[in-house]
Amino acid sequence: MRSLLSNLNARLIVINLVAFWLFFYAFQTLAFLHDYNFLYLQSERMARLNLPARRASDMNFIKQAGNFGLVAAYVISWFVAYKKDWHWLNGVISFIITFTLCFFGWFGWSFLHGIFQVPEKLFAPNSIWGYLISGLIMIGLGLLVLLSKRVISFIEKPKLKEDARGKKKPKRTR
Repeated sequence: MRSLLSNLNARLIVINLVAFWLFFYAFQTLAFLHDYNFLYLQSERMARLNLPARRASDMNFIKQAGNFGLVAAYVISWFVAYKKDWHWLNGVISFIITFTLCFFGWFGWSFLHGIFQVPEKLFAPNSIWGYLISGLIMIGLGLLVLLSKRVISFIEKPKLKEDARGKKKPKRTR
């Protein structure tokens, strides 16, 4: 049990949580484009009123798209962890925390959505380009968090210190 706990890396878990958050909401934002004409065109207003099941289906698709984004982020983080020889349990813990927080609606979108929807404000409200740009920026930031060499060195920093402590210093010779 002790060896399993020694493989946990709090920095990696937090970085994964940030990336998972970005992917989750990026996929949800892009999912608004799925049935865009039905959801946002004025000419479809009567259809929205007469077809509540279709609207409910579209909203369910948008919610589930976030889960697909979460799985995509997990797969990417798993490949990075495999490549860097990090323990797989860190990604699983991050995935479970993220999924649980999203399920209960406690993942913080209500606090941070204003920041990530700033590029969307350059376009007309609820425009295709606004959703597309916001979603792609969040995916780009998520990939940057997962794949950046600076972030990877930040995660590995405690490991490097432990390695340095464990090695004996060579003796000085004159």
